[in-house]
Parts: sequence; C-alpha cells; structure tokens
Amino acid sequence: MLKKIITLFLTAFVLMISPGLSPAGSYAQTGSTLEGYIRDISDQKITVEEYDGKVSTLSFAPAAVFKIDGIPVSRDDFKSGMEVYIFRSGQNVTFMEGYSTESPGYIPPGGKVRSGVVKKIDRNQIVIKLATGQEETYFTTPATIVLKNGSNVPLSTLYEGDSVRLFFDEYDSTLISRISIQGDSIKVKAIYKGTLQAADRSYGKITLSDVKVLTDGAWKDVDGVAQFQLSDEADISAAGYEVLPNNLKYFRGKTAYLAVRDFFGNDRIYRMVIKNQSETMVSGKIEDINWYFGALELSTKQNISFNDGTIFIKNGRIVDKYSINPDSDALIVADGASGQSTADIVYIYDEDINNSGISQNFLLAGRLDEIVENQLTLTDFFILNKHEWESFDGDKKLYFDDDTYFYDLEDKRQISRKEFYSEDYAVDETSKYAKDKGLRDWYGYMYTEGDRIVAVAVKKRMDSLLAQRITVGTVESVEDDPLTGITLTVKDARDWSSRKDQWMPKTQPVRMSIDRSIVIKENKVISYEDIRPGDTVYGIRDDFYCKILFVK
Repeated sequence: MLKKIITLFLTAFVLMISPGLSPAGSYAQTGSTLEGYIRDISDQKITVEEYDGKVSTLSFAPAAVFKIDGIPVSRDDFKSGMEVYIFRSGQNVTFMEGYSTESPGYIPPGGKVRSGVVKKIDRNQIVIKLATGQEETYFTTPATIVLKNGSNVPLSTLYEGDSVRLFFDEYDSTLISRISIQGDSIKVKAIYKGTLQAADRSYGKITLSDVKVLTDGAWKDVDGVAQFQLSDEADISAAGYEVLPNNLKYFRGKTAYLAVRDFFGNDRIYRMVIKNQSETMVSGKIEDINWYFGALELSTKQNISFNDGTIFIKNGRIVDKYSINPDSDALIVADGASGQSTADIVYIYDEDINNSGISQNFLLAGRLDEIVENQLTLTDFFILNKHEWESFDGDKKLYFDDDTYFYDLEDKRQISRKEFYSEDYAVDETSKYAKDKGLRDWYGYMYTEGDRIVAVAVKKRMDSLLAQRITVGTVESVEDDPLTGITLTVKDARDWSSRKDQWMPKTQPVRMSIDRSIVIKENKVISYEDIRPGDTVYGIRDDFYCKILFVK
C-alpha cells in the first residue's frame, strides 16, 4: 500500500510539472545538474559560472520550475550574483532553485568563505584541508545549515573526504553558518587498471589497454582498449613521486591504477598511480599505523608501506591518509618485491549507521511494553552496536512525534501516530481484555536520533536477531521481481563476521529483498524508487530478506 501511495504521489507531481519532467529525486535519470552563480539572466537564457569556474549558457524550458529557498517563484525573481542549483535536460533548464540573500547563512560583505576537503570530523569540530594545503579547524552549531544538491540535509550527512564550502557570518568567526556539500560526484565511481598506451596532453586524455575494474575484491575485464579523461586537479604519482601529465608518455607500457569519479555523466581521473614492480592484493584488518615510517601493520603481522602517492578510499571517497584508523578492515593493492611492499591503493571496507562523531543515531529492537501519545517503553531490548546486537535488561523510554514514520510490517502499510498509540500494539497482557481477545505485545525496530524515534516498524513476533547478518556494499541494480518483490543486487559486498571481528568480502554480488524493509537515507524514510545504482548501502538482513536498509 505504501509503495502505491508514493507512486501515485510521484505520478501526480510529474503531471503537474510537465509530461517529461520528473521530481527532484528522479532527475538523474534524464538529465544533469550544475551549481554556481548567476552571471547574467534574461527572459530566454541564463549564464552561470559553476563553482569550478566553468561558464555555461542555457535556455529555459517552457515548463521550467523555479524556486527560491524552497518557495515557488517566477523567473524574474532571480538576480545576477545569486547562487543557484540547476537541473537541465540537454541545454534547457527544467528546474532551478536559488538562495536569497535574506536566507539564513547569507554572507554579508566582510564575511568569509572557505573551500576544501573535510579531513576530520569530531563531534562539532570539522578540520578541512584548503587548496593551499593548509588545514583549518571550524565548529558547527545547532543553527548551522547544511545544503546538498540544493536541499537541506542533516549535518550527519557529512563524511570525511567530502568537498565543501563553509560560509561564516563574520570574517573572524570560527562558527560555521552554512555548509554546502558537493553532490555525489565526489564519490569514487570505480577503480580501474590497465596498460598505458598513450597520453594526449593537449586534450588531457590517456589510453589504456587490457582494462580491468576492481569489483567484488578482484580485477574483472571490462574493455580491451579505453580512453579516460584526466580531471584538471588529477594527482599522478609513481613510487611516491609526482608525475607531471606531460611526462606520462615516458611510462608507456606500464600498468596504471585509476580512481575515477563521475563528472556530469563522464568518467574523470582524480588519482592515478603507476605500478613500479609487481602487484599483490591483500585483504585484512589494519592493527597499527606507524605514521613516522609510513607503514601499516596488519593483523597477520604483515607490514605494508604507504607514501604520498597511495590512494586511500573510505566511505567511497578519496581521503587523506590521516583519515585512516587502526582496527579498520581494508583491501590493499600493494606494489613491491622481496617482501618490501608499498600500497598503491588502500580501500577501507568499514561502514556504519553513523557517518562520523557528529551522528548520534541508533537502531534498537525489542518488545513494546507501553505506548502513550508521545512516548513508548521498550523492554527486553537490543541495540545494534558495532554491527552486532547487544542485549539489555530493563526498560528504555523513547519519544515520537508527528514527524516520526510508523510502519506495520504485518499489513505492509504506513500508519498514523494516533493509530500507533491507540491500537493494540502494546497491551497489559494480564488484563481480562487482553486475555479475552488473545492479545500480546508487539515487537519493533526503532531507528532513533538520540532518544527521538525517526522511524519505527512493528510486527507481532520478534525476529531471531542472532540469525541476522549485516551486509554493506554498492547498489548494482534495483528491480521489481514478480516473485520476491523489490530486490537489490549489491556488488563489492561484505558481511560482518562476529567471530573474526571483521568484514568478510564476498566474491559474488549479493541479492536481497527490501519488499518488507524500511529504507532510510539522510535521517528520513525514502521509497525504493529513490535508491540509485552506485549508492552505498548498509543492510540488516535475515538471509535474503532485508529488515532495515541504510542508504549512505
């Protein structure tokens, strides 16, 4: 029923906009986006300077939608200098949202802006690395606004490795007024390797033969010969030393590793390492890190060096080496001979419900002992702690409100707050009423922010939590299977092993049904239709059937 309601809503919204225009959540299927500042605007055209300096001139589609600060407006309300988020189909603007100078977070003359990459997050403290290489520390407050793709998102959405712009109300302030997070283009789309055949410095293109992609912990053939575009800020290295693009031609015949991102539908190389000797692939837990000598010690006691050219990937993002922590599980592509190996790629497997120390989200399960208008009491409950269910005696009080999402897993439908507290989801099992009607307390999964329930799913009987597995990976496809319902195929999957206390890589993609699952992204429940190939997911599943799915 929930899927039908969402589908009807989206269909109605599409019809209201235009025959060919999807709502914001579906734009990626038919067009592309850009963000930046208005340089010039007229009735027919707009010229936008993107954040990276590129200038684009676009026309307005006849049925284009315009908003400022989320409020519908006319095209005449947009002014030169305004920051905008645009969705376009070809060279036509179909959706444009601007941010007024009166909106919270506006930087007056004399204020400041800082752009860089998030190096570290520690509760309300954010360290960013500037383009100059310097590091600066700033602080968030409860009033800090966070924007991503033109929409407000929770601060917990932020990852180490994200590219951000920080805005401040006063020039000498360290308190962040607004954070603009670069969209998913910051994520690593794929890791390739191949033999370098040619490098065209004029067009910034390289040609590789025998091209393979890193999938499910192994190199898999994808192409005989392929061309790749270097990004303007691509870092290229060999044996830890920088390689200038115009010197790539001297490495013809060498193996190259590429970390590629999606740039408006095109692959761009952001990091590249030339293999020096021979390759070894190692998977295991990092037990210790020696920063002085630049070496990782694995739980097997194997030591692998790293250098300034090593590509570190965490949460699907290229990160600074200091973002890597001991006790992390990793796949390492090492380069060396005679036992002396240096990491060319360190791919961290770790994922969790919380992205960083900013987040205070929990997943609980237990029996609903009492429910009143705005709170419930959970008894004999469990908390998912470091990928394992930990049991607790006693009771736990949690709070809900009109923004909480309530779902009845038995009827497969969303319910209202009033239905939740007024119907028989929690009863006095010793009462005559309960005995006469054969009523028992229900059980539930609760996703919370602190003690506030963001979403709760209830069912008559408790699942066997010991039988559940935690699986993380990257969405390869989403399909509506006539036998199993909505089903995900997840590549680069890993299961958490309690016995080994580490992530165990899968050698094949994993399929899981989310037909009876609550799907959560950016601290709210979403439809399966909002899941995209390339999304990172963290799922709690009972074999084939997923119970809760977090889209990262």
